[in-house]
Amino acid sequence: MADNNQKDALIETLQNELVTLKHQIKEFQDLRMSIVKVTGKNSVKKLKDRMLTSSDRLNASEISHWFRECLWPHVKLMPDQWHKWCENPKSICQRVMAVVGVPTGFSNEEYWLGVARCIANEKLCALRSNTKQAMFGQFKGMKCYGYYLELQKVTLHCFYVNNDSG
Repeated sequence: MADNNQKDALIETLQNELVTLKHQIKEFQDLRMSIVKVTGKNSVKKLKDRMLTSSDRLNASEISHWFRECLWPHVKLMPDQWHKWCENPKSICQRVMAVVGVPTGFSNEEYWLGVARCIANEKLCALRSNTKQAMFGQFKGMKCYGYYLELQKVTLHCFYVNNDSG
């Protein structure tokens, strides 16, 4: 009889601890999602260093890969309101959310608005910047000079042609 009472007391104690831990996890997630809602590239970089969990970093890698390989080759200008949550399965947010794993305790909408959208926007800005820089280089007169074969490795040599004759 005494063993049963001890077991019942232990079970009740463990259940109370479990409820407390679940409550603490919910508070942590709420706090994390309130901090995650940032704007600006510097804020996003700080966010990536401080607040992203390992699953968020893995999702960031998946989002970056999806943007670079699937979306960017075909779409350079994003539609208006692409960053808003939408239930349409053809929307950008739904397509991005299809490649990420949403952590437990979050809905797809919460995760998109809190984490995935910031990561997607940062990757999109980086892709735009790279494209703009490549076009600027072409505009200013970067020209390919030639190919040289050195020890089974092809090296492309470029030189800058100054178009300013004045």
